[in-house]
Amino acid sequence: MASESMLRHALRSERRGVARALGAGVLVALSSIGLAGTSAWLIVRAAQRPAVLSLSVPMGLVQLFALAKASGRYLERTQTHEVALSIMGRLRAVVARLLEPLLPAGLGPKSADVVDLVVRDVDRVQDLLTSVAGPLLSGAVAGVLTIIVSGALVPLSVVPLLAGLVLTALLFPVIAARTGQRSELEIDEARSSLVDLFDRVAQSGDEYVMNNAAARLSEELERLENRLDRALRRRSLWVGMVNSLSTLVAGLSVTGAALSTAQALRRGELNPALIAVPALLSIAALELVSGIAPVLVGLRGDRAALTRLEGLAAVEAPLHEPLCPGPDVQGANVVRVDDVRVDYDDRPALGKIAMTLGPGDVVVLSGPSGSGKTTFARLLAKLAAPTSGTLELESSDYRELLGAQVRQRVGYVDDAPHVFATSLAGNLRVVRPDATEADLAAVCEQAGLTPLLSELNNGLETQLGGASAGLSGGEQRRLGVARELLLHRPIVVFDEPTEGLDESTARGVLDALVARYSSSALVVISHHAADSRIATRHVQLLAGHLDEAN
Repeated sequence: MASESMLRHALRSERRGVARALGAGVLVALSSIGLAGTSAWLIVRAAQRPAVLSLSVPMGLVQLFALAKASGRYLERTQTHEVALSIMGRLRAVVARLLEPLLPAGLGPKSADVVDLVVRDVDRVQDLLTSVAGPLLSGAVAGVLTIIVSGALVPLSVVPLLAGLVLTALLFPVIAARTGQRSELEIDEARSSLVDLFDRVAQSGDEYVMNNAAARLSEELERLENRLDRALRRRSLWVGMVNSLSTLVAGLSVTGAALSTAQALRRGELNPALIAVPALLSIAALELVSGIAPVLVGLRGDRAALTRLEGLAAVEAPLHEPLCPGPDVQGANVVRVDDVRVDYDDRPALGKIAMTLGPGDVVVLSGPSGSGKTTFARLLAKLAAPTSGTLELESSDYRELLGAQVRQRVGYVDDAPHVFATSLAGNLRVVRPDATEADLAAVCEQAGLTPLLSELNNGLETQLGGASAGLSGGEQRRLGVARELLLHRPIVVFDEPTEGLDESTARGVLDALVARYSSSALVVISHHAADSRIATRHVQLLAGHLDEAN
């Protein structure tokens, strides 16, 4: 997959649907040309007042092409949307799989960019099928068929028609694609800057207010919105100009075809009943191809979106998963770390550390900032891979196990658990959907969330994640603890679970953890000396090296 285009892979997976969608578009183009030609024939022939029966053939053809066009349009819409939605689903699934190992390691896009990447970029990529590929193919078929039929009837009518098709279907689209590059680049940059601004406000809006920077923030927002508006207006201007030129060229081409047809009629080279056919065929064909140029104004943006998605595949993942699940690790409750070393950009983060964690261990891991505590925790949960050395879950090498297998037995709660925009119950059931209200109340009590629960208007059903029901930093940590307690894995690492808590609450949380994990392996990362009272093993990380007190 890394060596194959995401879009090509998705298209290959949906090749039958794509073929049906494009085929329906071609049917619409053929029916439109056929309807225009037979309608012109019927109108002129009827004006000659022939016997009614002589009109049965053109009338039947008009009805046939009209029904075929309507049916084709219906099939085109349904098949195109079906395959587009399927491709979008596949692309989003691929992007999610690519992001899964990158985001925890800080290698992926920023939080707000993730939404932009998964939603807007995937939408733009599917536009390459629905708004670009379909019209290009339909326009090409319509142009070729019109030239063949018109040339057979009035050879000279092909000249203005061919000139109009070349300008409308080739020259104008190339101009549109090139002139649209600058505006699309500006639109992408302005939108990215706005997303980044909103992300900063959402994360640190109170700091802007406290530092009297709200006015500067408003000025930046206004500047970015004006920049985006200018770029959008510029793109709309180019689209309008291209449409105007296409309409002008279409009018001139149709006029040229009509004049050529009139001359052929005067010379006796054309059946009078067919006099309107070349002109109406030209109108139908040029109408179909005139839609190509405007959509190509945004082609650069569509291709840039695909490039950004493809760029994810080029990012080196922090760890490589085996192709299939490893040995069964159900019942495993021991982790062995043997001479593990981790380097970041050729700088050692952890150097040749060794440790065994098993049932009954309560390890308090301390050390200065940047000493490698979080890196060590991420290694245990297989969210990162060592540069050298091995980790084993019981007797199974981590390299043989999927990350999901390891995390069935090893839990890791970081120092900033995410609060989802759902209820407190929903935030807890993220890890165990079948948990009962009694289960939720029990883990809330053990995690020290009972006071919060009593203050919430709707208890467990109170909505979280917004300004009206946000959580403090300490409450977020306790929410993370409660989630892990629901899972009760045999080996678990808590990163600063007591940070931001008062002494009494911190003591209660730690006591609950020790009681709950009495027959498991518990690792608590902490820089509070008071937390060491629970430890059966005191471990320090200094400059990437473990030092365990006797």
